Amino acid sequence: MRGRQMVDRFISFAADLYEEDDRWIPPLSSDVRRFMDPEANPYFSEAEIEHFLALDSSGRAVGRISTTIDPAYVERFGKTGFFGWFETVDDPQVASALLTAAEEWLGSRGMERVAGPYSYCATQEFGLLVGGFDNQPTVFQPHNPPHYAELLSQAGYQRDFRTDTFSWRADHDADAMARLARRGEKVSERLGLSIRDLDPEHWESEIDLVQELLAASFADNHDMVAISKPVLRFQLGELRELLDPRLTRFVEYQGQTIAFSMLAADGNELLKVANGEATDAFMERYPELKANIRGTVVLMIGVRPEHEGLGIGRVLVGEIAKVALGQIGSYRDVHTTWIHEHNWQSRSYMAQTGNDPVRTYAVYGKDLVL
Repeated sequence: MRGRQMVDRFISFAADLYEEDDRWIPPLSSDVRRFMDPEANPYFSEAEIEHFLALDSSGRAVGRISTTIDPAYVERFGKTGFFGWFETVDDPQVASALLTAAEEWLGSRGMERVAGPYSYCATQEFGLLVGGFDNQPTVFQPHNPPHYAELLSQAGYQRDFRTDTFSWRADHDADAMARLARRGEKVSERLGLSIRDLDPEHWESEIDLVQELLAASFADNHDMVAISKPVLRFQLGELRELLDPRLTRFVEYQGQTIAFSMLAADGNELLKVANGEATDAFMERYPELKANIRGTVVLMIGVRPEHEGLGIGRVLVGEIAKVALGQIGSYRDVHTTWIHEHNWQSRSYMAQTGNDPVRTYAVYGKDLVL
């Protein structure tokens, strides 16, 4: 099955699977279709991607999966391909068939290991939810049922690493947020830093600056390769409605931009109302709904490595804390995306608020038998 029919069934399968799960928030089908479109998404020109749909004897969809080979990742980290978009009915045979199809596709193209879920790679949605199932996900936080981990285990997969998400809320963490904000201001004053918002009038050059800072700050990252300029432009272009310029902060030191943080308004607060479709009724309510979004999500943070050790991280965290303190518009909550289990610096900031992880994700891997 190929073309639009395949894409339609691939997308609709998740909606059918989670019909009774009110914690799963359907993305807009039009957005998913664009993300899966090789003509729209420039990542398809950088990586080799395939999609698989499992059908039962009656032709009913019972599972889906994708595969990715990213040459830049392979060159840097070795012959590992990814699986992603993993959804299945609670049946080990279906899960095994999906994973076997992915493994065979990757193995036939020279891969020696498979890891995931990555949809499609580590700079997009990734990770299997393994803890915090009762909490509502924010945008970019995948949701899946608890039994997926066992299905992967039965198929021979083992956990490679864990990530956690955290939340800062004004009504619970005001004292801790105020301390973090004051500490960041002290560092900024001591170093003579200037801090500014993203300038929407110069969108293209601002996004190029974000890409430059990301590439520099993630140059030695042990789990991902830097996102390319075309892919970053595409992904942030898709998010532009949620990128309030006040939620992106650039740090300047001695005439150079050395760090940034970028938060987005939590689009899941909108998607929960839309229920997968941008209907006329939803679009009529959209301006009001958008103006009252309470949550924000930390998308990216980057510091030029030559300026690490100056305390720039404290400045960025302080700026993020100000969002939780209600100093920017209607926003009152800050949610992280994925904080790696070995990211000691970010975890130390989380520990200062006394908050436990909200949701826990894991990436699984398996060596391929050639």
